[in-house]
Amino acid sequence: MKYERRTLLKGSTLAGASVLGLPATVASGGAATDAENRVVGTVSYFGEPVEDAVVSLEGDDGTTDEDGRYEVVTDESDALLEVEALGYAEWARRVDFAGEHVVTGNVSLRREWSEETGELRVYATGPEGGSGIPCRITAYGDEVYQADAPEGGIPDSGTWERGFRVSEGWWEVRITDAAGYDDGYDEVYVEAGENEIAWAKLEEGDHAIPSTGRVFGRVVDEWNRPVENATLRIAGDPISIGDGGTFDVDREHGRHAVEADAPEHRPLRGDVLVRFGRETELIVPLESR
Repeated sequence: MKYERRTLLKGSTLAGASVLGLPATVASGGAATDAENRVVGTVSYFGEPVEDAVVSLEGDDGTTDEDGRYEVVTDESDALLEVEALGYAEWARRVDFAGEHVVTGNVSLRREWSEETGELRVYATGPEGGSGIPCRITAYGDEVYQADAPEGGIPDSGTWERGFRVSEGWWEVRITDAAGYDDGYDEVYVEAGENEIAWAKLEEGDHAIPSTGRVFGRVVDEWNRPVENATLRIAGDPISIGDGGTFDVDREHGRHAVEADAPEHRPLRGDVLVRFGRETELIVPLESR
């Protein structure tokens, strides 16, 4: 029996973004070991694997391993693939096997936060712990919180009686302005009604984690060809487009509106998520009129 391995999603198309993606592409093959239809792939967030995500295909459930990998099977020729993970928006898409037995589904999730709140406490110390290191703390989630921590932590013995009151969900903490130390980072999940500690262990040095992230990519048509005379705006700012429809800019951490247009093409609007110190590949596909 002959069949191909088909790709359900294009992995880096608007990775980390929620603008419309490009059509699926064909991946190199491999044969299924039996007659079952199966989906194999990875679940990630900004290229980082999401462990213990629940992946469901009609008739089968599985969870991702520490590398974000999964495999699920079904006897159906058309089935719904669903992904759920703590702190992430639910994801779903129908899979039409169309006579093929193995489909690759690399899923990129987006985070979400609930209306319930918890408390985020932050501490910056040396690698082995000990006294707090005076610094500036920035916490990123559905909002951004900033504060100076002269004692190396929030709360402290004076000004701060408690930590940040934040929405339930994933929070990233960036430590800066710690004299004689590299910038620090930690990431924690804050449950509703609970206290969670982010602990950044700083090394001696002067390495800085930038507050911005890099956004790079291309403006293309339905056939993945560069679009001539296209205009692109991110967060309302015009972005220079070079040869081959390429662009490359830095933007502050957060979600930014994206607008693209070109003569004889339909305009496209969406958004892109930028993370500090990270890179986001943004492929902007415009449809011909």
